[in-house]
Amino acid sequence: MYSGRRLKEALFTVTIITLSVAAIAPVLHIVYTVLVNGVSVIVKAGLRFFTDLPPTPGSAEVGGIAPAIAGTILITAIAFPLSVVLGLFSAILTTEFPKNPLSLLVDTIARSLASVPTIAISMVIYTVIVVPMRSFSALASALALTIVALPYTYTYFSAALRSVPAMYREAAFSLGMSRWDTVTRVLIPISRRIIAAGALTTLARIMGETAALLFTAGRFRGGVAISLTAPVDAIPLLIFDYILSPYEIWHEVAWGASALLLLSYLAIFMSVKLMVKEVKL
Repeated sequence: MYSGRRLKEALFTVTIITLSVAAIAPVLHIVYTVLVNGVSVIVKAGLRFFTDLPPTPGSAEVGGIAPAIAGTILITAIAFPLSVVLGLFSAILTTEFPKNPLSLLVDTIARSLASVPTIAISMVIYTVIVVPMRSFSALASALALTIVALPYTYTYFSAALRSVPAMYREAAFSLGMSRWDTVTRVLIPISRRIIAAGALTTLARIMGETAALLFTAGRFRGGVAISLTAPVDAIPLLIFDYILSPYEIWHEVAWGASALLLLSYLAIFMSVKLMVKEVKL
């Protein structure tokens, strides 16, 4: 009987390992393929990959993705703080006043936005921002990305605040602290690592989004755009356009841009993993 249980345990272990490998193998294959094809392009181009303009279809040199890098940084610099601030204050509202009608409305809207296709958000921003401005812009792109990222930021932050044991809140109130002081000096500091991890996850979401930029960014690749009201480019948008093109040189640029974006993702998610691992209440 003992040997039978040992056999079942061994079979269970083998089954779990096999299924885990089968689940992660496609992801590892994608990471390997992107890095092998993309890093070689970056090495081939050198520093010019980060400073030059994209090549023309008939170019013999890889060139660079400077407009896409600058556009991504500009858009992210606007969308990221907006998403974090709005998400945090929305989470505070719904966790501190859960039965308030405004809290119920905010929670419903935030969770509903998570299921809205990002391409639809891009079209809405195109209608209400791009058309009246008569121009694609970094501002329109940032607003679209903020709407896309906000549901995830809100969900992460509200879960972080709710994870703090009630005894800390009760202790703060017993000391005569106001509700605002309790949130800012007790709840947020205790859950700061989870909140930081949620912020980094939001950053990754913003950097890698493509559909929200289709009708908002403008695909400006003739120079480095620094104006909020002018068309810009972005790394995901460049990858989307170039990988679908018939030109081999643009395929190389797309692989290099994919590798750069993937390395940025890996750095962010490794930071998230370290933060979550060290959380202690």
